[in-house]
Amino acid sequence: MAEKKSTGAKTSDLTAYRKKRKQKQFYKKLAVASAVLIFIVVIAANFSSIIEPLRGIASRIETKTSEDVGFPIKLPGSASYSFDSFGDNFLLLTDTYLYTFGINGGQHYALRHGYSNPNRCSNAKRILLYDKDYGNFSLYSRSSVIYNAEVEEKIIFASLSSNETAAIVTNSDRYSNIIYVYDGNGEWQYTRKFLDENVMNVEFSGDERYIYVSVIGVENGDIYSAVYKYDITTEGDALWSYKLSRPSLPVKMNVGSGKVSIIYDNYAVSLSENSGEASGEREFQGTVMCCDFSSSRIGIICLDAATNKKVLTILDNDMNSIAAKTVSPNINRVIAEGENMYIVESGKLCGYNSQAEIIAEKALKEDYVSFIKIGGSVLLLGYDSVDKEDI
Repeated sequence: MAEKKSTGAKTSDLTAYRKKRKQKQFYKKLAVASAVLIFIVVIAANFSSIIEPLRGIASRIETKTSEDVGFPIKLPGSASYSFDSFGDNFLLLTDTYLYTFGINGGQHYALRHGYSNPNRCSNAKRILLYDKDYGNFSLYSRSSVIYNAEVEEKIIFASLSSNETAAIVTNSDRYSNIIYVYDGNGEWQYTRKFLDENVMNVEFSGDERYIYVSVIGVENGDIYSAVYKYDITTEGDALWSYKLSRPSLPVKMNVGSGKVSIIYDNYAVSLSENSGEASGEREFQGTVMCCDFSSSRIGIICLDAATNKKVLTILDNDMNSIAAKTVSPNINRVIAEGENMYIVESGKLCGYNSQAEIIAEKALKEDYVSFIKIGGSVLLLGYDSVDKEDI
């Protein structure tokens, strides 16, 4: 006769079964929760790159004036032209339109801006357009309007961070100048007023928390230049200041690699980002006509007072002179890229290394007003077209 299984044994098996089932459900829920958490972390870490294609989609600019691709690009009729790079693209600004193009010469869009005195600055992915002597400004991507905004005072100039934070510098009835800082959505962040000093340059730190401002002023009848560092998350005074007691006008400023480099019309100085202490300086026997910065080199075109000739001078980030070379008198731009310099002179495009030795040279078919470099290509602005040369 078969032995019957006790009721206690059955109860024990059922309890073990239920416990095992609950454990499986717990581990299943834990796995799902972990997957969701990992997904959220990945999304958060890559949010900007994921959301970027969607930004401004509602205000995408669809207007074009040409479907052609390639070079030369025929310039539209206009009283003035300016152009610059932003990433692998470039912009062309006229008195009536803002055009953006790809490196293949294809037009992304043509926007009728409506500004009376249009000016622009750009970085790798954004264009900041502003109406000088008026109050309107706008931010654009490669395909869209990000925002339109306005200030009450007249805009003198504007500056753009390496990302999309903008500094708008204005005239004021009560102050010499006012700086307004706006984020990438056109929301106000910060205001700094200058009572009796004139703002000449504004640059952002890499994390966009600080701005570096060069100014000129008058003290006891003498002109001076100064540089200030401000924290735009507070309304406090300057974190540091550097004063130059000499009649020098700031031409261009650059912030990077822990240094604030300022090129004046007859002088140059390198300051520590953290302390404002000078780490190097240089005086020029002439007038600085133009300059450009790379991560490791500074290229300067200076009109030498003794010889009345233009000289390309190459400096490091501490303002030590590495090399110098006499160049053609009609040069109005130098481009610094890595340790190399590029200029257009005497009907040819020239590339120099940091020792001012020629590393590239290409004959040009005509004279050009300006040029930019994108990758291995140089785009040249002529009187009626934009041309492209590989170098």
